[in-house]
Amino acid sequence: MRDASDAPWHARGPVWSQLTSMPTPPARPQRLPHAPTRGRALRTRDGACYRVRAIHPQDVPALQRAFQRLSPEQVRQRTFHRMNELSIEAATRFATVDPALGAAYVVVDAAGEIRGEARFFHDPVGGGAEFAVITDPALSGRGLGRALMRRLVDEARRRGLSHLWGTVLAQNTQMLEFSRRLGATREACLDEPGVVRVRLDLSRRLRRH
Repeated sequence: MRDASDAPWHARGPVWSQLTSMPTPPARPQRLPHAPTRGRALRTRDGACYRVRAIHPQDVPALQRAFQRLSPEQVRQRTFHRMNELSIEAATRFATVDPALGAAYVVVDAAGEIRGEARFFHDPVGGGAEFAVITDPALSGRGLGRALMRRLVDEARRRGLSHLWGTVLAQNTQMLEFSRRLGATREACLDEPGVVRVRLDLSRRLRRH
């Protein structure tokens, strides 16, 4: 039986449909971005090496390739609707994060391919942030999702946030089990039947199992 804590898992909220549908802002002259940071080294249980780093505008093509590796059900669980492709406009929005509003991280392999992605956006009320995360289905059970979650929690704490929250389809039992093992609480969304809200209190240590 696969360990649910390392399975591909997904949480999201209203902001994710906005990311994929909002118009791309007009281009403005600007300096070329610095190269992506190296980030943190990650060695998985099978000995493979990856890096967890901040997302970068140069990641647009890799994000599109990573999207094509997702199953239709993963896409639905992440966005709450069907998507056949990640357009260059949507990928650009995902890869370009305003640090005043949130943060996003990716797990990359030795070839620079994105194998997992996670992000949060500041909640304008409540002192927390909405989060979402997804991993390559071919690499389930490797701990990529947990590594991304640790990175999100570290950054959220650094910013003084009190909690992270996300909305999950009630049928997504792997994500609900994973959030429980991390120490998150959950409650039904009364205005969204079939949807559960999970909340991780950042004043507590992240559970290891």
